Amino acid sequence: MAATVPPDATRPAAHETARKAPSSAWYALAVLVIATVLGSIDKVILTLLTEPVRHALSLSDTQIGLLHGAGIVLFTGIATLPLGWLSDRYDRRVVLAACVLLWSAATAMRGTATDYSMLFIASIGLGVGEAGLGPITNSMIPDLFPRAQRVLANAVFALSAIFGGALGALLGGTIVHLTDDLRHWLPASMQQLEAWRLTFFVMAFAGLPVALLVLSIRRTRRGGAQPATPAASVAQGAASAAGAAHPDDADDADDAVSTVSFRDHLRLHWRTFAGLVVGAGLASIGMSSIGTWLPIMAAREYGITPAQMGQGMGIAFLCGTVIGGLLGVVAMRYVQPRMGPAAALRIIMLGNLTAALLSSLLLFTRSATDAFALLALLVVPLISGAVLLPNVLQDAAPPHLRARTIAMLSVAGLPFGVVGPLVVGMLSDALKSVPNGLAMSIVAATLIGGVLGAMVLRATEGPFVRLMRAARPT
Repeated sequence: MAATVPPDATRPAAHETARKAPSSAWYALAVLVIATVLGSIDKVILTLLTEPVRHALSLSDTQIGLLHGAGIVLFTGIATLPLGWLSDRYDRRVVLAACVLLWSAATAMRGTATDYSMLFIASIGLGVGEAGLGPITNSMIPDLFPRAQRVLANAVFALSAIFGGALGALLGGTIVHLTDDLRHWLPASMQQLEAWRLTFFVMAFAGLPVALLVLSIRRTRRGGAQPATPAASVAQGAASAAGAAHPDDADDADDAVSTVSFRDHLRLHWRTFAGLVVGAGLASIGMSSIGTWLPIMAAREYGITPAQMGQGMGIAFLCGTVIGGLLGVVAMRYVQPRMGPAAALRIIMLGNLTAALLSSLLLFTRSATDAFALLALLVVPLISGAVLLPNVLQDAAPPHLRARTIAMLSVAGLPFGVVGPLVVGMLSDALKSVPNGLAMSIVAATLIGGVLGAMVLRATEGPFVRLMRAARPT
């Protein structure tokens, strides 16, 4: 006799769809935002202090490019996969707290650097520590919030993380200024240190309270916030009915439904992942160059201070993020009914291409105000796509593979993140005798990478749609 499937097994229970996240989930989200903001400040502080550090340690532009590329981006990517593996198996709070302490210790080491080698090693430590933020937060949010609230939670975190870049620049510039003003309150042994060293020490001390906040998050069961999909409910109902007579068969059916190996997931969708990595990676060559080098160019060409640079960067990111975030939401509502699963990828592709084309305006800036206004303009199309990316990544993998899948995509994109800042630095050194050589280097890398990346993403659209439909069966 055929097994009887319970009548309510073919749809999620009504209380699952109506369930709301508890206050502990919103507290956890707030702590994740705080940790992300601290990471943003620690990362951006080197950009703000590049010129005084360059003069103190006699650095070339190629070395600066290596610091931001290989030193941070490369080792961030290398560490992402093992940290994703750890966070899939052990308490994610402990892993993230350890990451916060590691990057804070690396920030302190930057303040003790006496040559390029020490600064590079410290940058490696910063990159390894911050590598845990992406996979851990993207793994935790779907387990904290039910699907009905996950889009909101993702939007809050994505915008907060991006605002963290703006806040990091604003606070970083302010911290540099205040640290120098409060020098006389420090121990006599520290009062003679350069302002940039003191700033790194101050930021390092902030890591301990943030790590304690991370540990205070309530532990959450993996997949606990999401209702079962209809297909899974049917299979599990059938397995339960069969298990009444054949318990071993029921266990086998449960295993088949609940586990998909990481290797099989990659094998089935490798074309989609390859297209996403290459397309986004080519675009990131220019985008990472803009974020790293445009502020440095403004400081070098127009003589602004680290505090002024932080203010300019912060306002530019803040304005660009607000407009870009609203534009992304509006564009998704307009495009999705017409394009379905391809909508998010199309918006991301057009945003990257638009930013690449707009970067050519950098050749015509004549002041720091012009440069930061252009930065704000470039942020708008980039953010419009960035706010849509978390949902795409989370829906493209089952819960038990989510952190590893996101980590794998990050690792695969490593070469592009390293190449961008380094290529601009090498071009800038080669064009030292050419007026506006640094601006020309930034524009060349951004235009070429952006256009090629858009072409690859467009070609990836078909397999991407098939992956999304498989991940979200109707």
